[in-house]
Amino acid sequence: MSDSTNGLPPRALAVTRHLLTHGPATRSGLGAVFQLSDASMSRVARQLVEAGVVAEEAERTGDATIGRPRQILTAVPNSRHVVGVKLTGDTAYGVLCDLAGTVIALASLPLPERVDGVVPVDRTVKVVRQLAVRLGKKVPRIDGLGISLGGVIEGRSVVGDGVFLGWHDVPLGDLVSEACGVPAVLTNDVVGLAREQLWFGAGRTHDTFGVITVGAGLGYAVVREGQVLEHLIDNGHLLSHSPLDVSGPVCRQGHRGCVSAYLDRMDVAARLGLDGADVTFEQLAQQDPDWFAGAARALGHLIATVAGGLQTERIVLAGEDVATLYGHPIATETLAGRMPPGAEPLEVSTEPLGFTDWARGAGVVSIQAVLGAL
Repeated sequence: MSDSTNGLPPRALAVTRHLLTHGPATRSGLGAVFQLSDASMSRVARQLVEAGVVAEEAERTGDATIGRPRQILTAVPNSRHVVGVKLTGDTAYGVLCDLAGTVIALASLPLPERVDGVVPVDRTVKVVRQLAVRLGKKVPRIDGLGISLGGVIEGRSVVGDGVFLGWHDVPLGDLVSEACGVPAVLTNDVVGLAREQLWFGAGRTHDTFGVITVGAGLGYAVVREGQVLEHLIDNGHLLSHSPLDVSGPVCRQGHRGCVSAYLDRMDVAARLGLDGADVTFEQLAQQDPDWFAGAARALGHLIATVAGGLQTERIVLAGEDVATLYGHPIATETLAGRMPPGAEPLEVSTEPLGFTDWARGAGVVSIQAVLGAL
C-alpha cells in the first residue's frame, strides 16, 4: 500500500480523463479540444509524463522524409491501482482496478454477525483491510480505496445513514484510511455507478443522463452537464411513489398502484408471501403473470418521467433484472407512447449488475479521488 497521492492540476486532469475515456490522441488534437496553446499543451504533457499517468512517443509513419512526427499521448492504466469495495448487509465484495477501471482481481469476505441489529463497525474495517491486503498483493502498491453502500453518505467520508448495516453517523472513511494506510473515499452505491458511467459509459457521449436501478428497491442518480448530483433532495421518493393505477397493488407504504408497488422487488415479494432477498423478477412473473406486464408498464413510465425531467436523451437502467423487464414489449411501447410525435427515441442501455460491478463503481470513484477529480 502507499501514502496519499496528490491530485493532478485541472488541465492535466482534463487531458488524462480524455485519454482514459477516448483513447490516445496527438498533442495538437488535445490542444484543439481544450483550447490550449502549443506551449501550454507541452507543459501539460510534461506534467503527465512526469506523474507517470501518460506516455508520449512520436507517431510512426514509416516515411523518414516526412517532417517532425506528431507526438502521441496515451494513458498508462497500470500507473495507479485502487481497490473498490461494495458493502451489502452481510458481505464485502472487493475488486482491484487499474486507472482505466479495468478489474484485475476480485475477492469477497463475509461481514461480522450483527449485534443488536447492527453490523460491528470495527470488525467491518478489519474485513475491508483484509480485502485490500489480499487484492494488493497483485500489484506493487495500492493508491486509493473506494467503498460503496446503500444509504446516505456525508462528505464522502461519513455514513450518515446506512440502513442495511444499521449504521448512523459512522466515520468509516477515516477509520479505513487509518487501518489501510491509503486514502479512502465513500460513495452511495448508485452515485458510484453514475460516476463510473460518467467516465467510462454514458458520459462519453452525453453530459446529462439519468441512472435508474431496479431490484431490491429503486435507486436513482443524476448527471447534469457533466456533474454528478451527490444527493437527491427526496432520495427519489417522489419518483418511486408516483401513482400509475388507482386500482393497482399496494406498496409497503400503503400507496395503491404506485411505481414502487410494481418495481420494488421487496414490495412485490412481500405481497406474494415470498422472500424478496432471494427471488428474481422472473420467479415473481411465474407467480403473478399479470404483475409482470404491469411492472413493464411502470418501467416505461418511469424512464419517460426521468428523461423528461432531466431533458436528456440518455437513460441507464441497472440491476440484475432490468434486461428481462425492459425486454417486455409493454415497457418499450409505454415509453414510445410518452414521446411526442416524430421525436427521436431515447437511448436506453441496460446494465445487468452483479456485486462485482457495484464494487467497480466504488473503485472508479477512488480513481477519480486519486486523480483529483472529486
